[in-house]
Amino acid sequence: MLTVSLALFAIVALATADDAAKCSPGWSENAGRCFFFDATQKTWAEAQAHCQGIGGNLASLHSDDDNTFVQTLTQKNPAWLGGTDCQTSGAWFWMDGTQMMRRFWCPLKPDNDLATCCLEMNSGDDKCWDDVACSNTLPFVCVKML
Repeated sequence: MLTVSLALFAIVALATADDAAKCSPGWSENAGRCFFFDATQKTWAEAQAHCQGIGGNLASLHSDDDNTFVQTLTQKNPAWLGGTDCQTSGAWFWMDGTQMMRRFWCPLKPDNDLATCCLEMNSGDDKCWDDVACSNTLPFVCVKML
């Protein structure tokens, strides 16, 4: 009986360890995706290139939970996300190809000016989204699927 109990405990422990190790070291899991916060200041294009270099894209957010989770990673400081409307003003999309359905824009934003066509999160006192110049330098959040 003791042998069976120990074997069962070992199986449960290994399964739990596998669940915790779904994302690479330094990445954090949320809702089936792995997120990585990089505090290095980069332009939006540099940040996207960096995310691609480590197997992801600038982050896309699809729910209130995603937004809250990523705000925790960034400690509510401004950071790049993977949204852009630089191709067509007002036609926002995510760099990972997913649809931009849930949005957390600041009041009167986006202003849909092609000079400010990259997505910053945690803007201003409201910690909401703003469309800003892509040449600004900010920390950023990457995402990849498990």
